[in-house]
Amino acid sequence: MPPDVKSIRIDRAVFQQTLEKKLADLPPLPAVVTRIMEELNDPDTSAEELNRLIVMDQGLASKILRIVNSAYYGFPKKISTITQAVIILGFNTVRNLVLGVSAFGLLTQKSMPYGLNRVQFWEHAVAAAVAGSLIARKRPGGNRNLPEEAFIGGLLHDLGALFLDSYFPVQYAVAMAFAAREQKTACEAETMVLGIDHVTVGRRIAEFWNFPAHVTAMMSGHHNPESQKEFFDLVGIVHAADWLAWQAGFTPSEHTQPPQLAPKVAERLQFTEADWEWARTELQTQVRACEELLRIAREGK
Repeated sequence: MPPDVKSIRIDRAVFQQTLEKKLADLPPLPAVVTRIMEELNDPDTSAEELNRLIVMDQGLASKILRIVNSAYYGFPKKISTITQAVIILGFNTVRNLVLGVSAFGLLTQKSMPYGLNRVQFWEHAVAAAVAGSLIARKRPGGNRNLPEEAFIGGLLHDLGALFLDSYFPVQYAVAMAFAAREQKTACEAETMVLGIDHVTVGRRIAEFWNFPAHVTAMMSGHHNPESQKEFFDLVGIVHAADWLAWQAGFTPSEHTQPPQLAPKVAERLQFTEADWEWARTELQTQVRACEELLRIAREGK
């Protein structure tokens, strides 16, 4: 049964103080992950150097290899080393997988029954990642790195909601119950009940973990892409990917209302109805090939 939202009162001032403490107490990204991110931003880094760093964390290395050998990538021969993965997939893809897998592993607390449905949440996250990649490839005039950047943006776009559900399960369950009763979006309900939304929390997490600026922009601007002037194209793609995932049936919550596609994003993408139908169909096909990524996300550690 959902919480009785009329009988539960949340003191926003107390909640805000506790939220600040929880954000300040977030575990840092593992040192090896920080080193990997630094090396991947260095144009002189070799695949062998990256392999040496990643294998220092055997759990991380194992997960990366499981993902790159999954049906989503569809390589005919097994990739047995991180060096091979870097050479075949590229530095950006490996960086994004490292970032995503590491973030998953640090937010694994259980939720309340009426909070986030974790199965639905991760399906939506993976669907938004795949949708972002599809839209970026289809969009006219995109650069070659755009699909991979949109993939990680889609994967991490709702990380703030996962944090709220993990660290404030009762309060977040109340917010979701309110959304269901009042037919609100997640952001509307979170703001009205908690005084802050998951987008703002996601930005704070991204800044705390020193995510690249464009990743932070995708996490903090996917519901309001016009606010991200510098990264409007990329954030707009993630915004559209979030919307498309909902349209294709991959909803993160049964309690909240779906987002609307921003007119300026639709205008920039220039997709026809046939393009969107192709993207919906392709998305449903490709998500089925992402079972290994979904399994790792659900494991969390």
